[in-house]
Amino acid sequence: MRNNAEKSFTPLGIDEPAKDVKLHLMYIVKSVITKLRFYKLEFFNKLYVCFIISIYDSTQSNLVIQSHEELKECVVDCLKYLIVNTSLDVIEEFYTRENAAKISQSIYTCLSIAVTEKSSSLRIAALEALIALSYVHDSVDASEVVLRNDVANIIMLFLPGIVKKLQEIYQGSDVQHHKVTLMAVRALGRIVALVMEDLVKTTEVSSLPALPQVSSSTSDPLGIQLNQEGRQGMEKHIKTVVRNQEWLDAAADKLQAPMRDLINLTKHSHYKVRKELALSVILLLTKCPSNLRQSFAELTEILITLSEDDVPEVRDLANSLLSQVNNIVTQYKMKSIVETLEERFYKLLTKLPRIIRRSDDAAQLSYLNQLAGYLRLLGKERLPQIMISIAHLRRLILSLVYVAELDCSDVTILEENQLRTIEDVVDSRQSWKKFKFIRDSTTEDKLILICSLLSSLGELSILVNSIFELITDMPHYRKELTLLLNWMLKSAHEAPVSLLRQVVDYYTDPELWYLPIQDESTSLRQLQYNVVESCLLTEGLGIVATVLKEDYHQFLLKTLYLVIERAGSGHGMISLVGLQTLDYIANAQGRKSITDLIRENVDYISYHVTIKLRRVEKNPGVLNVVAVVMKYSTMDVLPCLKEIVEDALAQLGANFQKSNIYSLLKVLYTFTVCLKQLLGISESVKKKEEEKEINVAEKVIENLLEHCESKKVSEDFENDELGGGPEDILKDIENREDENPDYNSTEENREPPMHIKIIESIMKQCLHFLPSKDMAKLLLSMQTLQEGIFILKDWTDQLLPIVHEIWHPLVDRFQDSNILIINTAWQLLFTLAQVSEDFIRSRTLKQVSPGLAKFLNDSAKDSYKKDSRNGYKFTQKFKLQRLLLMQMGPVTRYLKLQEPDLWKLVTITEPYLDCYQQPELQECCVNLYKEIADLNGDVVWVKCISLWHSHVSKVSPDEGFSVDLELEKFNDSSNKYVKNLKTIFRYIDEKVRMVDR
Repeated sequence: MRNNAEKSFTPLGIDEPAKDVKLHLMYIVKSVITKLRFYKLEFFNKLYVCFIISIYDSTQSNLVIQSHEELKECVVDCLKYLIVNTSLDVIEEFYTRENAAKISQSIYTCLSIAVTEKSSSLRIAALEALIALSYVHDSVDASEVVLRNDVANIIMLFLPGIVKKLQEIYQGSDVQHHKVTLMAVRALGRIVALVMEDLVKTTEVSSLPALPQVSSSTSDPLGIQLNQEGRQGMEKHIKTVVRNQEWLDAAADKLQAPMRDLINLTKHSHYKVRKELALSVILLLTKCPSNLRQSFAELTEILITLSEDDVPEVRDLANSLLSQVNNIVTQYKMKSIVETLEERFYKLLTKLPRIIRRSDDAAQLSYLNQLAGYLRLLGKERLPQIMISIAHLRRLILSLVYVAELDCSDVTILEENQLRTIEDVVDSRQSWKKFKFIRDSTTEDKLILICSLLSSLGELSILVNSIFELITDMPHYRKELTLLLNWMLKSAHEAPVSLLRQVVDYYTDPELWYLPIQDESTSLRQLQYNVVESCLLTEGLGIVATVLKEDYHQFLLKTLYLVIERAGSGHGMISLVGLQTLDYIANAQGRKSITDLIRENVDYISYHVTIKLRRVEKNPGVLNVVAVVMKYSTMDVLPCLKEIVEDALAQLGANFQKSNIYSLLKVLYTFTVCLKQLLGISESVKKKEEEKEINVAEKVIENLLEHCESKKVSEDFENDELGGGPEDILKDIENREDENPDYNSTEENREPPMHIKIIESIMKQCLHFLPSKDMAKLLLSMQTLQEGIFILKDWTDQLLPIVHEIWHPLVDRFQDSNILIINTAWQLLFTLAQVSEDFIRSRTLKQVSPGLAKFLNDSAKDSYKKDSRNGYKFTQKFKLQRLLLMQMGPVTRYLKLQEPDLWKLVTITEPYLDCYQQPELQECCVNLYKEIADLNGDVVWVKCISLWHSHVSKVSPDEGFSVDLELEKFNDSSNKYVKNLKTIFRYIDEKVRMVDR
């Protein structure tokens, strides 16, 4: 069989076949040698040389042929299988100094391919061949100590070049295939372990970081100078160099830099690379603890870092390997590993802030993993001892402070009008914390874990007191120190209640709790810092509640009011954190929701609210509490809320504290809004009924009835007096009773519930402020009345008198020069129309319509030729124009306007059909015409025909007007009215066709 094999391989060395032929021959050889065992050195050498020559090119700088990747990959595979399938006797004969040059050529070829080629599979194959050529492949018998030593005496000659090239490969970017990096790490670990393996097991090794004094017999144990003397020098080096302790010590010194660079692989993106790194490190530490003592600490640091890896497979492996390191230290009577690494721990604390600030996300995570690993390694035995040293503890805390520095530049100090809910907290998935240097959430989680380790492994009381001292000494970093303390408290489940009480007392100290967040004398940056600090203090209370669970009840009376105050804050971020904290407290107390928590403590809360409302100028936060309590209240706590409202009404009635009027009005407004939500009352505009399919006869009858009604209403308008008195109200109510067949004496005499009586009192109080010249009070009063009207809509006896009392002062508001006041007045009028319907029809047409008509006519000139990009759309005038055009359509339905008044309305808004008007106003006007057409299509049709006749084309009475024919004659740009009139004509025509069907 051997002879046949030799004969079959003989043609390989005879001629120089073409590359394709050579490739096919190599594939054949590869398939054969995987199944053979080689026992003759001569035949081995022949194949070995043949493989090298087949891809050799002396003209190339790396001595390897260009291109033809398949051939090169096949050749390096053949080299690998040749070594693996050769008998030990041949291997012993081959790995000698005489064959050093031959071995050097193959190793150089594999390294050149691994470094320069682009194909990942080729580079991996070359590295696998390198491992085989270095005789550290998986099939090597570890018991063959003598053979390994002989191979090491040869590979040592090439170690510098091998390490340099492998270092170049594993330092490559993540773009290269992860397996290339993995194989480079594996090759480095195995080859260095082979060459640097301890010769004699010493029983004692001096301190790890200490560099031993080398007493060498030569000044050049590595033969560097001989290698620089050319061929003769290299030959002399090969013959004379010896792998003795002197050489090993010198080599270990040179290996420090490559070993140190391995730690960068702890942040490699692929977990398999990190896993291989751990295996290579433990191989080096177990095989070369003495010879690589200078790199022992660096290699151990790698395992420490990997012990905090995110992937369990890597993390568990590194932790198990760390125990082996401890065994090595014990076996060699080394200095305690904890003591050895303590100094490196201090150095890491010193350089950590600088590293975090300059590194990418992966590097940040790697160094934080290293820090977390150190803390676990120090454990409960050593970490508390380190904390006893004030200097070391401060260095530890401040390094974390600099890492966790918060960025407050985007924090707003402006208040919002809306009251947030716990649903907003759930929807706000993005953390409100923004760091200056930490960008990835995984890195933040690791920092939280480090604080948790400090709390659980160290002495929490020392940490708390030190942080309090640092807050006093370094107020600029108060927010970061508070953040770190909060993170530490998350795992303080075994902390004594007395310590947590100390934290709660410190957090709720008025000087710290009530930092200025809206103060003209404070800089913007400081205000932003204070907003973040307020959030952190509030969050801290929630963390304490989560830790203590039901035991937090002892702090409930001290903190509940304060947290509710935060939850109702006008600052969105503070409000969100406050609500989140309330939710934590509710869960800690075994309550299902914030509502349950407030209901059970409403007596305590309402007492404080009532007391603080009497001095609201000194307790502005009480309004926030009122808002939250009412937002999360239920009908069963209404009696407690009634006391708050009645106290506010009494103070407004007394009128002796004018400075508090707005705040008290805000309480009434808040109660009204929350009660409306509690009752489930919707303020959405009633939409017009869906078009019904009716035949032509029904349509004619409907039009005749509308005409009769119109005449009757017109006559009533002529006899109606402006304003009206109480007797008019009684008459209107009697008319409504007659019109409503379901109305009976039982309904008339029913007693209104408590909440209706409260709303009625609130609205009567707000009426006093409608004539006010203070715009803030006036606007808030009108808004409160608007909300209250919805609540009273089903209580006619209370509603109609209120509507009548509102009317006269409300009409005067339409004469105001401030457009914002007119806007709010219109919204109130719109609500009145929506609820009371035709009760205010005549008054609206005679007292309000003329003023609004004048406004729309005058403002049409201001909005003329203003496009959508013009800043005019941000003005209050534009907003009122748009609001009127949008809501006049529904108002015509609510007030049941008839044909004469509809004609006036389409005439008033006619200028907004001009195509040079602001686009949004055009659209609103077209929609208004469509809504009026739904009520009375004839009015809109006649108006549009009139506009077409006046501005587009004469319409002959004899010929009539055909929509299809007329609209086709003109394009949209032919006249300023054509585009919008076409839209309205088509809408009406489509409605008519639907009716005819």
